[in-house]
Amino acid sequence: MNYQTEQFLKKYDAVKLLDEETLNMLNEYASGSPEIVQDILDSFEPEAVKLMDEIRIARENEDAQLLKTAAHSLAGISGSIGATRLRQVASDTENAIKAENIKEALDLSEILIKTYDELIALLKKM
Repeated sequence: MNYQTEQFLKKYDAVKLLDEETLNMLNEYASGSPEIVQDILDSFEPEAVKLMDEIRIARENEDAQLLKTAAHSLAGISGSIGATRLRQVASDTENAIKAENIKEALDLSEILIKTYDELIALLKKM
């Protein structure tokens, strides 16, 4: 892990992995049914797995366009379940590519992978 990646990790550690307000809103939408909320959270994983595979491939091949597209989609679905940190890192990755800072985007993609793994571990505990 390089110095810039370590600095990004410190920045993102301050961002909640899951937003409690969004989870509460999902609970309200589901009329308090934990099964419905769990179904919503479970529906996130298959799409996220596909996008994370694309992000890993983009990293390996230094494919900025694929990384940008996958990060954009990941930011959207992450926001819908309250995965605040993943949404932020994905948005920052996309913005780095838009600013033509490919090295930064590749560094951020490493954090995307780490953050995704942490999020999935947390969701499995719920």
